[in-house]
Amino acid sequence: MNSTSVEKKTMIHSKETDVNSAEQLKALYKKWPDVKRYLKTYGCSSTDAEDLFQEALLIYIRKIEDPTFELTVAPFHYVKNTCKYLWYNQARKEGKKQKTEIHENIADIEDDDWFQKEMKLQRIEHAISKIGKQCQEILKLFYGKSWSMSEIAKKVGLRNDKVVKAQKYRCINKVKDQVNEEHNS
Repeated sequence: MNSTSVEKKTMIHSKETDVNSAEQLKALYKKWPDVKRYLKTYGCSSTDAEDLFQEALLIYIRKIEDPTFELTVAPFHYVKNTCKYLWYNQARKEGKKQKTEIHENIADIEDDDWFQKEMKLQRIEHAISKIGKQCQEILKLFYGKSWSMSEIAKKVGLRNDKVVKAQKYRCINKVKDQVNEEHNS
């Protein structure tokens, strides 16, 4: 076999690899929303998730072009897990820097869902701290420890599960009233 036939075979193989790579990249880009949602569960912002996804795709392309690399999982899982590891590394590095930034525009922060949820949880926790001890205990046992109404009745010293259910309802309403009162103030 002469060198020109080897070069032709290499070029043909290279073109096939390019076509397969392009198709794989299209398929991976279609999975972008899944990767974004996955990274958000780890606390990653949308912008960071997009950057990490692009970086993971570059890593994937470099790896599949390496003849010694053997892909043992589906390309999607490889890219998704690469994104996760990149995020862990980035978060670890940022944690070491001990950010002391003060956000100049608090309105931007308030637009984020997590911030709204966090503020709501703080209002609820504050409202719970203002209700009676028995109400706090009933809510803690029911929602926090998933106890049954009859177990709670024995623990708290109420007559039966129906009394606990009625008391829990009143406790929840007290918390709601507290939250609404604080929110409207």
